[in-house]
Amino acid sequence: MSILQSHVKTIVAGFILLAIILGAGIATGGTVPGIYDFARFGHVLAGIVWIGLLYYFNFVQVPSLGGVTAETKADIFKEGSIVRRALFWFRMGAHTTLVFGLILYYALVTNGLDHAGSKDIMIGATFGIIMWFNVTFIIWPNQKKVIGVVEATADEKAASGKKALIASRINTLLSIPMLFLMFASTHFQIFG
Repeated sequence: MSILQSHVKTIVAGFILLAIILGAGIATGGTVPGIYDFARFGHVLAGIVWIGLLYYFNFVQVPSLGGVTAETKADIFKEGSIVRRALFWFRMGAHTTLVFGLILYYALVTNGLDHAGSKDIMIGATFGIIMWFNVTFIIWPNQKKVIGVVEATADEKAASGKKALIASRINTLLSIPMLFLMFASTHFQIFG
C-alpha cells in the first residue's frame, strides 16, 4: 500500500479515516464536534508528539550520545539528520500544543464550562507554559550551538549542551504532574 510508504501519506490517511468515522457518527445522529472538541483533540495530539520526543531525548538520545566522539557527533547533527528532524518536530509539537491549549482554554471560558478555572487546569497549564518557554528560549537556542546551526567553540557547545540538558530535565520533571493534572481536570478534580 503506497499510503504506508510515506509518513505524510499515512498521517493524511489517518485524518481521512477520522473524517469518515466522524461523518458516519454524525449521519447516525451523533454529536457534531465543536471548536472545543477539535481544540482538545489537537492539544492532545500535539502534546503526544511533544512529550513523546521529550522522553525520547531524555531516555534514549542523550544517554546514547554520551560516549560518542566529536567527529561522530558532526555526522549525527548534520542537516537532515535524525537529531535535527526530531528537534524540529519537538519544537513544532511544543508550539502547536500551546496554540491548541490556548484555543481550548478560550473555548472553555467562553462556553462557561465549570472546569475552565479549575486549579488542576491552571497548575497544569502553568507547567505547560513553563515547558514551552524552556523549549523556545533555552533548549532550542542552546541546541542550535550544539548541533552546529549556530557557530560556537567547543567550550560554548559544551556549556550550551549543559544548559539545554538542564532545561530539558526540568521539562521532564514538570511533564509528570502536568500530564496528570490535565488528565484529572476532565475526569476528576484534585483540588476542590
